[in-house]
Amino acid sequence: MTIVRAFFDEDEPVMLRTPADVAALLARAQADSREFNLPLFMQWYIEGSDAVEFGVGVNDDRGTLNFTGGNWPGLWFSQGDPDASEELLSYDYMSHERPVPASCEISFTRVVQAAQEFLSTGERPTSIAWKELHSE
Repeated sequence: MTIVRAFFDEDEPVMLRTPADVAALLARAQADSREFNLPLFMQWYIEGSDAVEFGVGVNDDRGTLNFTGGNWPGLWFSQGDPDASEELLSYDYMSHERPVPASCEISFTRVVQAAQEFLSTGERPTSIAWKELHSE
């Protein structure tokens, strides 16, 4: 069984063990995002390893994912609307800015599904498309 440590808005991580745990945490993030009108970001790690980093962002009814590590070196982002702007959106990660290209946002429903897949497999989710971002 995979256990995920999710760093969101507290000093200690939220431990995710079931798909229901994932859904509850993301629903909480969605409610906070709506209340504060602020895109929120969190970092997830598999318990016992920091070899893979999974980033989950929630922006009301949209969100973004990123992944690095394991068999996927580099920084990979969820592929949203390819015609969307490359404007950078500011997601908040524990009072620190996390810039995300607008074209990397996907529906909140897809964020939840992919996050539950990550919990299940510990691997980069295959239920969404990814694109690698290169630094200029």
